[in-house]
This record gives sequence, C-alpha cells and structure tokens, in this order.
Amino acid sequence: QANKMQWLMNDLLKASRLENGMIQFRAEYTGIKDTIAKALSSVYAQARAKNIQLSVEEFKDFCLYHNTKWTSGAMSNILENAIKYSPEDSHVRITLSKMDIYTDITITDEGIGIPEKEFNYIFTRFYRGQDVKQQEGSGLGLYLAQLILQHEKGYITVSSKKGKGSSFHIFLL
Repeated sequence: QANKMQWLMNDLLKASRLENGMIQFRAEYTGIKDTIAKALSSVYAQARAKNIQLSVEEFKDFCLYHNTKWTSGAMSNILENAIKYSPEDSHVRITLSKMDIYTDITITDEGIGIPEKEFNYIFTRFYRGQDVKQQEGSGLGLYLAQLILQHEKGYITVSSKKGKGSSFHIFLL
C-alpha cells in the first residue's frame, strides 16, 4: 500500500507541476524508434505475465518533435492500460502513419473497450470508467499522457467499441 501511495503522490506532483509550468522539458526533432522501444521495455514484464504479445509495425526511424523521456512515459501509461484491460493471450499493436503535419502513432489493444459516452472524460484528471472502477488505478495515466503531448504541440485521441478493444492515437509533429 505504501508503494501505491508513493506512486500516486509522484503522479499527482508531476501533473500539478506540468499544469502550472513548474516542470519544463525540451522537445526537439529526434528519432521516434528509441522512444517507442523505451515505452515497450517498461511494460514488457506486465505483458509477459498475461501472455500478451506486443508488436510494432516495422518502420524506418524518422524524427518527430518530442522529448524521448517524457513521450516514452506517456506511451507507457497508454500501454499499461492496454495490458491491464486486455485479456490474457491477446495482442497489443503499435502502428505509425505519416500525415502532412503530424504522424499518428496508434496503440491498439483487444481489451474491454471504452463506451463512446466516456470518450470526453477519459483524459480528465482522476476519471475512472464505469466498467473499471473495481480495478486498480488512479485515473491519472491518460491525463498525464495528454499533458505531456500538449507540451510537445501534440495531442491524443481514442477510438473504441465496448467489448472490441481500443485504439489510442498519439499525434506528434
């Protein structure tokens, strides 16, 4: 319980400092491949424990406007949720799609899905979906991910169908 409380306090402090501009981090055009690798390595043990396959669509590295440390943390939050809310023996995929201004990095799971009526709430502080309140969590992971991406001039969206999984779209310049 002490570890959980410490983790929660750290996330609360991080969110508060980001909101108030007390934490400043520098984004720059840097390769995205290393950032994705760091995010994946942070959740590998959780995925393995549930026999969830993690895969990344093969791509040649290219530069996006982001901070490797902070963006990998944001991706880790999304991947942790994908693993937490997906059944054993499922699959979490990462794909990239270059667009004119942004690149869409999509994290897709085969989990429980999110009802469309909750789409506007899942990125707010402390929000916990109606179907997941009994599971462990603080409601800060997606909120922090959104704050980090906003500081990098990026954004995040979701598409999902209840019972069919979710796709989180991270857009970076």
